Amino acid sequence: MIVKADYIFKNMTLRQKVGYMICVRGYDYKEEIFRMLSEGCIGTAGSIIITQKGTRNLDEVVSAMNRYYKISKMPFGFFMDAECGITDMFDFGTPFPTFMALGATFSAELAYKMGNIIAKEGRALGFTILCCPVLDINTNPHNPIICTRAISDRAEPVILLGGEYIRGMQDAGMIPTGKHFPGHGDTGVDSHISMPVVEHDKDRLMNMELKPYRELIKEGLPGIMTAHIIFPKLLEKDEEGLPATLSRNIITNILRKELGFNGLILSDSLAMKGIKDIYGLEKCAVMAVKAGHDIILQDYNTNPELTLNALVAAVESGEIEMAQIDESVKRILTTLEQTGALDNKPLDLDEVRKITGASEHRAVAREIADRSVTLMEGCNIPLDIKPGERILIIATRSEEEGKIAEDFHANIVSKSEYLYNKCREYTENVVLHSVSDNPDESEVNKVLDISAKYDHVIYATFIRVISYKEWSGSIPSSQAGLMNALNRFGTKAAFVILGSPYVLNKVERLHNCVVTYGDCEYSIDAALKVLFGRMKPQGRLPVSINERYGFGYRA
Repeated sequence: MIVKADYIFKNMTLRQKVGYMICVRGYDYKEEIFRMLSEGCIGTAGSIIITQKGTRNLDEVVSAMNRYYKISKMPFGFFMDAECGITDMFDFGTPFPTFMALGATFSAELAYKMGNIIAKEGRALGFTILCCPVLDINTNPHNPIICTRAISDRAEPVILLGGEYIRGMQDAGMIPTGKHFPGHGDTGVDSHISMPVVEHDKDRLMNMELKPYRELIKEGLPGIMTAHIIFPKLLEKDEEGLPATLSRNIITNILRKELGFNGLILSDSLAMKGIKDIYGLEKCAVMAVKAGHDIILQDYNTNPELTLNALVAAVESGEIEMAQIDESVKRILTTLEQTGALDNKPLDLDEVRKITGASEHRAVAREIADRSVTLMEGCNIPLDIKPGERILIIATRSEEEGKIAEDFHANIVSKSEYLYNKCREYTENVVLHSVSDNPDESEVNKVLDISAKYDHVIYATFIRVISYKEWSGSIPSSQAGLMNALNRFGTKAAFVILGSPYVLNKVERLHNCVVTYGDCEYSIDAALKVLFGRMKPQGRLPVSINERYGFGYRA
């Protein structure tokens, strides 16, 4: 019997219960949030209320979080995205390679360690719910928003590595939330912008998209995040056109009853245009709760009291049954108590500093990067550099660098200088030249003219998965044309794909190419180790690109 959770529940008002089901993220409404906290009307708060228009610095973050704890009348939990570690949101901690990079290691042991370390650093910082791992099976090579965030395009690696990642998180006292149920892997549009539709029938979905959930629920998966995607074959007749987030048949009948899931169900962000523009915030929140969610991610652009008032009114009018609210609140409280979150102890700055970014944590991240880098073609890898020969590094740059990605809320940091400086550790005779990720004809010609003057060319393309970006997870045709032109210089050109391996479908067969699946600093290090012969590449493709580059491929 969970005594503390029971005691808290028995003394809660309707407004407090409903507030407990809202993850508050309205960073422009801090005074409202402070008041709601003081009234005990918040159960979960997103990291964005601290980072957005606030701070990402360790000392200041700890101070801010302690202030929230002090103000709150009731215990509550902190929530954030942390697919690649707490560095997704903060300027400290251990940065990890992407999930697809983890997939390229095919290592259950590393998957456990990655989940465990990310959870340890999150718990040290006061977080109780992390929005990971991604359990989507990326079967669509043109997927603009999942792509390298997925472990694989096959169910088995997602289940094995995703399951170990989850187990590692749970062993560290964290609540992981697998996402994006029922599955975001076979979508061709960004759900932040518009509403994707997945037409597969239920049998296919059960044996592919839903398979990781079917299997991992049996192993004790404690949390699931749902997706703003329409699955017509899973909807009841009176639900035509509804996204999964708002479908009671999908959330309650299939996930809760048919699959037997007893953990927390969270919605994806209600700020996403694909759902908000169609239904409006207040209606959307009510429909999501009616569908069966325990926690909804409140729109960060809107006063959270609007969401709270809309839900309270829906309960008072009988539109939402009180019994459903009670069931969700009990589930939230019980889950938080199991992680020790109902204590809301102040954070110890020295302890946070000791755990986040610890050397042993960084060693694991480095090992994942080293074991994931995949050699696709190696006519001249390791590079055959003779004394006195000059190297040109061409690195792509994009407009979003130096900004915060909308909805993801992660800093987009340029890594070109880091790449250049690390390359200089191998040879000082190197020059850096940056090029737009969508170069025009004059820029292409300039790059080719400069490249002709060097003995070796390393072309590094940073391919990021970013919400609302036109070429998210891919490259435009202009960049593909530049890569093809550089490849025609022969074996003196080597390509480093710091992101999606699917771009190999857009270019001719490259003479020299390594893939890192992302631009984590350790992934950049690993690519250079391979290029300069300090390490043999070990990674294998966790996805199928084409007939030449199939699942498990490495040159």
